[in-house]
Amino acid sequence: MEEILYQVKENMLVVRLPKEFDHHSAKQVTEQTDWYLVSTPLEGIVFDFQNTEFMDSSGVGAIIGRFKRIKTKGKLIARNVSPTIERILLISGLYKIMEKDEDWNYGK
Repeated sequence: MEEILYQVKENMLVVRLPKEFDHHSAKQVTEQTDWYLVSTPLEGIVFDFQNTEFMDSSGVGAIIGRFKRIKTKGKLIARNVSPTIERILLISGLYKIMEKDEDWNYGK
């Protein structure tokens, strides 16, 4: 399985998602992100889709679940969204709970 990278920057958790954001990777993202939410004071989560080519309903569910966990204290941001992922985010309604911010920079 492709490695998913996590980085805390400016009180935001940056999650660089894998090429395929499916059942297996969604489970890992859920577990790791929840760990950060409990152990670190965060103001939000940035989902970086730079490497992501595929996302199924498990990926959508993982994002919705993280929104439910952070909505009272923070926000969700989508970065590096390809046209394919853009379509999934629009159709699934995820842009109702997260914002797209290509300008947010966390240092590469």
